Order: sequence, then C-alpha cells, then structure tokens
Amino acid sequence: MSTLRIGVLICAVGLGNTACTATGGIRENFYLPSSQEAQKLPLRVVLVTDSAMKTQRLTLRNMMRGDTIEVNLHPGLINAVRGELAAVFQDVTIVESAKQAKEQDLLAIPTMSFEQSDPLGQGFKSQIKLTFKDIRSGTLVTSYDQTAVRIIPPPGTGEVLGQAAMAGATLGLLLPLALHQQATSQLERTALSLEEGIAQSLRTISSDIQGDRTWTLYLAGKLPGIGESTVAAVPRAPAAPMSDVDTLPTGKSVSRKSAYAVVIGIEQYRENLPKAEFAARDAKLVGEYLSKTLGFPEGNVAVLLNERATRSDMEKYLESWLPNRIEKDSTVFVYFSGHGAPNPKTGDAYLVPYDGDPTFVDKTGYSLKRLYEQLGALPTKEVVVVLDSCFSGAGGRSVIAKGTRPLAISVENPVLATGKMAVLSASSGAQISTTYMEKGHGLLTYFFLKGLQGEADWNKDGVIELTEVFQYVKPNVELVARREFNTEQTPQLLGGTEMLKRGVRLFERAAP
Repeated sequence: MSTLRIGVLICAVGLGNTACTATGGIRENFYLPSSQEAQKLPLRVVLVTDSAMKTQRLTLRNMMRGDTIEVNLHPGLINAVRGELAAVFQDVTIVESAKQAKEQDLLAIPTMSFEQSDPLGQGFKSQIKLTFKDIRSGTLVTSYDQTAVRIIPPPGTGEVLGQAAMAGATLGLLLPLALHQQATSQLERTALSLEEGIAQSLRTISSDIQGDRTWTLYLAGKLPGIGESTVAAVPRAPAAPMSDVDTLPTGKSVSRKSAYAVVIGIEQYRENLPKAEFAARDAKLVGEYLSKTLGFPEGNVAVLLNERATRSDMEKYLESWLPNRIEKDSTVFVYFSGHGAPNPKTGDAYLVPYDGDPTFVDKTGYSLKRLYEQLGALPTKEVVVVLDSCFSGAGGRSVIAKGTRPLAISVENPVLATGKMAVLSASSGAQISTTYMEKGHGLLTYFFLKGLQGEADWNKDGVIELTEVFQYVKPNVELVARREFNTEQTPQLLGGTEMLKRGVRLFERAAP
C-alpha cells in the first residue's frame, strides 16, 4: 500500500455476520503547498497543535456490514496546514502550546472535525477552521471555515474476490481474504479522499487570506483592541489604502439563484512580470459584491486569485465549471483584473494567467477570442464580461514580449453581436488601463463598484442596469485619468444592440 501505512486489520467471520476493523493513516507529506513566489504577509505565525490534534482520526462505520475504518490524521494534516500557511505568511512555527510563543505576531489555532455523511460508510464531511489571534493582546483577528464533503467509491465485489483468488487463496480462505482486501482497499480510498478534502479546504482558506482586507487593517494597527504597538516590528509592505467602495452597500438585490460568476484577479505573476497593482484585491471585492449584494449564491461565484489563476485554472472554470452548471435561463458574469498582452504576429488580445509569458503568449495566454467563443456558446440568457485590463503592451495593466512594440488592440469580436453578451472594458485601442493608487483599486473597478453602490442609479428606481453603470463609469474614468495621470483612458461597452437596449440588470433592490 503506497498511499498509507496499515497498522491493524482484524476480520471475524461467522454465520451470517461479518465484521472488519482497519486502521491506517494519510501520508505524512501528501500535501504540496501553494507557490512560494506569491507575495506573503509580513507576519510571523505560531501554529498551535495540542495533544488532541495529534491523536485525531476519522472513523467510518458501515452500518450494514459492521465494518469500521479508522484513518489517523497526524502528522500529515499538521504538515499540510503549516505548508499552506508558510506560503501566505512570512514565517510559521509549530508549537504544542501557546505558552511556547515568543516573538511572533499571531497565534493560528486550527480546529478540525470529521463526521460520517453516508450510513453505508462511503462518505464523510470534513470541516477545517483556522482562528488567528494577536499574540500580545489575545484579541481575535479573524477566522476562516471550510467544509468539504467526499464520497468514497467502494471496491466492487468482483474486484475483491478476483484479487483474493489471484493471491492464491483456497476456497476456505477466500471469503476472509476477500474481506481483508476489501477493508484495505476501502481504507486506501478513504485516505486519498481525505487528502483531497483537506487540500481543497486549505487552498480555499489560503485564497481567502490573501484577499482579506482584515490584514490590511491589522498591519496598520486599526483593528479594535489591537494597536500599532502590539504588532511586532518586522519589515512590512505598504498597506493598501482603504476607500469608500470597500464598504459593501447595505441594500440587497433580489436573489438570482441561476446566476454564476467567474472572477479572476492576478497581481503577482510567476514569470518576472510587473505587478498589476491591487488586481487580486479588486477581484476579491468584486466577488464579495456579487455574493453579498448582487444576489449571486455564494457557491455560484468562483474567485481565482494569483497562483490559483493559472491557464489551466482559467480553462477549468470557464470551459468546464460554467458549462456544467448553467441552464437556458442562467446569467453569467465574468470579471478579469490583471495584465493583458498582444500577440504581435496576429494582433490578437490575450489575458495573461498567473503562469503566462508574453514572449509565448499564444501558448501560455488565454485569448479574448477563445473567451468570447466559449461564453457565446453557453445556452444562457445573458453574459456580462468586465475587463479591468488592457492589451496594447504600452504599460498599465498590459505587458509585451521584449523587443516588440506596443500595438493598437481592439477587444471587439463578431461574437459580441450575437445578442446575449456584453463587454465592459477599461480602455480602448492603444490606451492603457490605470490604477487608482489613492483608492487602492483599478480605475475602472473603483468606479464600477461605486456605480453599484447606487451612484449609477440615475432615476433612483432601485434598479441598476449595465448601461447605467457605463454612463456613470465612462466620464469619471476619463476625468480622473486625464487629471491625475495625464493620460487618456476611455472605457468601452460592447455588445449586441438589442441586448443593450433591452437592458441588463446588475442590481434590483429586494423588497424590505
């Protein structure tokens, strides 16, 4: 058994009654942490693992057969938590008691629970919670909670008996050996499913940490009960400024159960590319607006940040996750904040994923043509795309291969005339999309969210349409770009005339 170590296996065979107990464990180093190249929070963390966690295990019981399968979690689980935190924070140390903490900034206290979700012993639910406290004041900073449900595929009877027979079992030993093989095979499946569940939860928590504005406040000493003096004097990156759009509107939109969104924000790139300032922060906030203000169910919003937004991630969510969920009456929202790039040979525009390289953009980028074709083929009611990016390669939120000149790139495409897709882009032609440093967001994103807060509701009817947002965004972006950055930036709204005339509702105030 390559995936785990079997410690104990007992099988009892009687007339009409069979019971097996198997014990094993997840692999000690099964987990591959996130990329260490992502920008880390300049904080030192103590991971507290008490004796209870060291002895924690998952127990599954098959009520029909009486089988029991136990999977030990330590130390594989602890190593996984430490590895993922080390990809997010400057330093992570494991201790068995909070009293052992010395010069660190934070206590990270993991609590984990596992329960059976299937009486046949083929499924379980795992819950991982990480709580962070300021080490000097003991004040709660924040916490993250993730649940994963896993279904364990059972081994087939033919498979089990066949393996037992191939092992040279006589007829009298065939059944016990088959039961032995079934228990161990099921244990392997359980351990692998558990590893997948833990990995899924930890990566989601890590993504939440990277996009959480709480850490900006913590580093600035602005959280209640935590002053600047309580935070250790370690080198810190400049805190992102807070702005008015960071506070979500109090009004709620009507529920949109069949609305789905893919939100992508890439600030740090694997290749040595310039930062797209505040892009991940943009996307995180847009995701919050969608799920907490605009009526999208939280489970219908996929937010991909930094190293979670590789080309394969974009392909997965845009070309599989979305098509597998939407229906004919669904609405789709796609947002991208990060670098764009031109293909100098073809003049095509590309989104640059986390692992993208503008020198080989046709192989490592995700083209707008492909994006439009994928979204245009969806059997949906309407699709809205917001691009806080540019594609000329002249700077701003765009990059280009070394030795090539910037191009005038259009984001238009014949697919947009099909009547069910609209695109709001940050700029046009050879222009660049700028960052509103004072507000801590991309210039387009800032005014887009400002419009959703109610500024775009010209007639105060409680409905905010895409065209209203554009009418608000365009003059404000042009004004600030010219006044603050001495540049021209003209947002575009592209799409079928009938669709735009019909109206695309982004917000519709719910009844009190």
